[in-house]
Amino acid sequence: MSTKAASTRATRVVSDDAVDCAWCVAGQRSSHVRALCDALKIPEYVARALIHRGAKDPEAAVQFLKPSSHQLEDPFVFRHMEIAVERVLRAVRNGEKILIQGDYDVDGSTSAALLVNLFRLLGADAEVSIPSRAEEGYGLNERIIRDAAKSGVKLLITCDNGTTANKEIALANELGIDSVITDHHTVGETLPESLALMNPHIADETVRFRDLCGAGVAFKLAWAILQKHSGGRELDAASRDFLAGAQSLVALACIADVVPLVGENRVLTTQGLKLMPDSPNPGIRALMESSGLERVPTGTDVAFKLAPRLNAGGRLGRESLALELLTARSYGEAMDIAKTMDALNRERQGVDRALTKLAEELVSADVSYESDRVLVLGHDEFHPGVVGIVAARISRRFNKPAVLVAMRGDTGRGSGRSIPGFHLYNALNECAGLMQRFGGHAQAAGLEITRANMGSLRQAVNEIADKHIIQADYETRTLDIDATVGLSALDVAGVKLLEMLEPFGHGNPEPVFMADNIEVVAPPRVVGRGTGHLSLMVRQTTAPGARTPRGMFDDEPAQAAETSATFKAIAFGMGKRVDEVRRGSTMRIAFTPKISTFRGPPEVELELKDFRP
Repeated sequence: MSTKAASTRATRVVSDDAVDCAWCVAGQRSSHVRALCDALKIPEYVARALIHRGAKDPEAAVQFLKPSSHQLEDPFVFRHMEIAVERVLRAVRNGEKILIQGDYDVDGSTSAALLVNLFRLLGADAEVSIPSRAEEGYGLNERIIRDAAKSGVKLLITCDNGTTANKEIALANELGIDSVITDHHTVGETLPESLALMNPHIADETVRFRDLCGAGVAFKLAWAILQKHSGGRELDAASRDFLAGAQSLVALACIADVVPLVGENRVLTTQGLKLMPDSPNPGIRALMESSGLERVPTGTDVAFKLAPRLNAGGRLGRESLALELLTARSYGEAMDIAKTMDALNRERQGVDRALTKLAEELVSADVSYESDRVLVLGHDEFHPGVVGIVAARISRRFNKPAVLVAMRGDTGRGSGRSIPGFHLYNALNECAGLMQRFGGHAQAAGLEITRANMGSLRQAVNEIADKHIIQADYETRTLDIDATVGLSALDVAGVKLLEMLEPFGHGNPEPVFMADNIEVVAPPRVVGRGTGHLSLMVRQTTAPGARTPRGMFDDEPAQAAETSATFKAIAFGMGKRVDEVRRGSTMRIAFTPKISTFRGPPEVELELKDFRP
């Protein structure tokens, strides 16, 4: 085994026998593991998974396993919250016209919907603006500000945008419009001169948790408004119900916008998902039904079923569709919108497949891309609504950051997706002079650029990548593993505890464990359609006196007797690897234990992520 660069929470060890990817096994201190096991009466592998997620002591572990609204920081900790709330409530009292500026993605749409529903509750006059993706691009623009002034708007509230809109906010000030910015995007060198700006990434911001999504910041504003509106009294039932339901909107945004599902995001997402099946919001219930979900959704359900439907309108020219759904006043109205959204999503999938194929062909046909650390592609056939999805697929396919631009005439709008360890926004910021506009995060960004500057951007961003991307990270895929575990330690009760780590996503991946000396005890089978899934029956036998490496406390007595554990295992999409295993062969496996209730009582099965002889 060889040592790789340490992660922030654990030592990562890379197995030397890596073929397609490196297995990086986290290390945890035995004293921390023992403390959690003794205090919480949990299996060692659950303790190790918690420690790998930063929950090193019993109190932190309990908070992770049982997220509660009591863990949320007071919204007035934001340095400008008092100013923002006072201005909003003055607008409500005086009947001033309010404009909510949202965005066409899930985070921007849920943020705007949250505030629309809040102002309905308060009886305020509020309108919403969602920009045209193809014609206007992301965020504020001069047209929106001038139209707002003409229609009598006195207060502008942005959701999931505004932090870099210096010129637009200056114009709003000139035209007599006060502005309150709620956002979470990366901060530029100078801040707009708004009345109040709430973005947890501002250097001198006073909040502790800095990874809120845009809807999370909007939720904090709504919470603070209702607190102040109550005059210091306990919130009434309508306000409490509103805030409870609003957490479902934040949950959708957190998962769709790929923010870390830890801290306050974990609290809001966990609570929000639980409330979705019986949500007071008819749009959420209609979205669930159209997606075929009748239970509490998981993070995977949101990422692959709910979020794509919400994004479909924004990708195909119906930018306000998600907002319309989430602000629908009746279930019938919401279901009509949800059906339209479902049809658009199917259309989007076809466009996505075609453009992914085109992008892969462009990269494969041009040998110069082999030496590029960042793939920069522009094409007239790219669709501005799906370049983000395609960029993500191309990035995964070639294990490189990818920036795809949909060209229209002399200019184009594009999106980029990165790989771990390469801050895409910072890289683009170093090339700011080559683009008309840009913005985003470490792992995702959007931009506008002229056709003439595409080649210069490709050269510049690759020169930056040469300095920042480590060769090993650039060439090697990794599989992060929480710990080595003996299969005999797995039981239904322990795996149910692992399920309490849901929702899984960025910052809180599904637990993966490693086990050695695994024997295939039945002929492997290929099941399912297409290339199929690999179905196995596996067994681990531990000899008397043996110890599972890194899976026992350092000072724990050796096992006194032989143990044997046999499990069903399934490797999704790995049917083509059936020739690599046979009955009687021995291998090492990386897996996630799951509870199966198929044809009987609950039992543990193994979902294989990878395997090696």
